Amino acid sequence: MATPVSTRKSPVSRTASDPKADLTHAARPDVTGDWDDVERHRRAADAVPMSAVRVCRVDPRLAFHNALDGRDAVLAVRDELDARQLPIDWEVISKLESLGRALVFAAGRVEADPMRSNEVLVGLHEARPLRALMLMNARAHALAGRCSRTEVDRIAQGRGAVDLAQDLVDLAFLHTNDGLTAAGSAVTDAQVRRAKALGSSLLTRINPAGHDRPSRLSNAQRDARALRDRLWTVFVDTYAEVERAAGALWGRQLSQRIPALQTRSVPRKREKADVPPVSPTV
Repeated sequence: MATPVSTRKSPVSRTASDPKADLTHAARPDVTGDWDDVERHRRAADAVPMSAVRVCRVDPRLAFHNALDGRDAVLAVRDELDARQLPIDWEVISKLESLGRALVFAAGRVEADPMRSNEVLVGLHEARPLRALMLMNARAHALAGRCSRTEVDRIAQGRGAVDLAQDLVDLAFLHTNDGLTAAGSAVTDAQVRRAKALGSSLLTRINPAGHDRPSRLSNAQRDARALRDRLWTVFVDTYAEVERAAGALWGRQLSQRIPALQTRSVPRKREKADVPPVSPTV
């Protein structure tokens, strides 16, 4: 693949008789998007068959800028393409910019809230001291004969994230069933309710494939990731129309005329200028 030059200028007209024309890459501001862009292309994204969805493992902003360079390159020679009566879908190509904004916006939603992306880990962080407090309180009551010492010992043996969540549920039941939140107790009714709710929530969220490796993505972020991948699939298919137009005109010189979606510009090294010798200072 040819490496585009680093000098970025406005698109210029290129023809098939101009084989030495360089790729141009207009300087563009950082891309942003919004929900309007997403909604404009949601129907097309939802229509992508599950088996055809491509996982987006690229820099969407780089892909956006490269796609606009490719679009501008073929738009600059549209008259020549139309004169050859090539069946180019210009309406599809015209959607590339808003589609790219939608892709960038959707990709940003996947990591928009780092606290929610770690919601299981945050829950486990809260669960550990709460379990320790409730277990200590249960042991004290067990020594006084107010609850089953065997049950407390069983709960204390738990290890790992799943056991931690289950222990909260079991300790909440023990405290409620045996009345271990009476006056003088180290645990309050509010803490018992929190233990039950937190433990139950963690049991439904911890990754069953690896109990000690809970999922770091919230449900909202999983939805955002799925939407991002679908939009990326539509984006790639749309840019394929640009590549088809460029290929029809430039053939094997395609890669010299438009960039691939993940092409990065590499600045050309400047040749070292000859430096005249410096006379010694007296």
